[in-house]
Amino acid sequence: MADYTKLSTKIVKQLLELYDLGELETMSNLEGGQANSSVKIKTRAGVFTLSVCDEKKPEEITCLTRVLTWLETQNFPSTRLVHAQNHKPFILHQGKPVYIKEFLEGQVCPGLTPAMLFQVGQAMAMLHSISPPPDLPKQFPYGLNTFEEIFDTGLFHPYVGWLKKKKAFLKSAIDPTMDKGFIHGDIFWDNLVFSQDSLVAILDFEEACHYYKLYDIGMCTVGCCSRKGLFDMGRIKNLLEGYQQTSPLTDEEKQQLKIFMEYAAVAASFWRFRQYNLRYPSPDKKDNYQELAFLADQVHAMDEKQFTAFFTS
Repeated sequence: MADYTKLSTKIVKQLLELYDLGELETMSNLEGGQANSSVKIKTRAGVFTLSVCDEKKPEEITCLTRVLTWLETQNFPSTRLVHAQNHKPFILHQGKPVYIKEFLEGQVCPGLTPAMLFQVGQAMAMLHSISPPPDLPKQFPYGLNTFEEIFDTGLFHPYVGWLKKKKAFLKSAIDPTMDKGFIHGDIFWDNLVFSQDSLVAILDFEEACHYYKLYDIGMCTVGCCSRKGLFDMGRIKNLLEGYQQTSPLTDEEKQQLKIFMEYAAVAASFWRFRQYNLRYPSPDKKDNYQELAFLADQVHAMDEKQFTAFFTS
């Protein structure tokens, strides 16, 4: 398994010496996140989240902190970064990047209501309207161009053949002229904070890049609009109604949405398969990719005309 950092009180106090946040008063572990070790801390200055990035390199966190700073200048609802005494956006602990953000009060909600989904759609459209910050990556971190990582292993597994077929289909089906912009890339329900049913913030911009806007929508349907391993078309419609209030989809985008939903589900399944079968083998999680692969097959099998008609009615 991944070598996740154990954040003791002693370590946290040492890290806080590099910030102007006062002495540590309380701390508690935070659940969630599959690439970070995070704790909630309270100091004289307030409440914050301290994260050690166990799987991200310093150059990747440089990009992330640049994104968070950019979002703050654009008044986008996300977490606010706290800079260290040396004015740097992050520090290093045992060679791993560490950064601190203001803690946001609220809840993550597994079952988003129609009104919540509408707000998520609005926020995503707002993000897509923001100019990308300088030097934002122009490829998604686990998009089509990364699938070869599994193929090159020579692994004999049914998933490998399935993924090869999906890649061939997606390369032929995706219209490369679709609009690109500033995307989050991982808007799952557990990256959303709500307070009294109002969206407070979208979290975790680790995968942010300058990429297809439809991919962001597709991934959001995977992460927020499926139930018991199946897409819920009504929930997708709620999401799109919020999005289109600000940024109406063109006819061409509506025709491509189904393909990008499939692409996002395939990419998410790839990440889970690679993570728990190759990088950090886990008997308990090795089959977690199957739910996402099933979503990809489900949307692929949908009748194209009925799919498009559903969202234009």
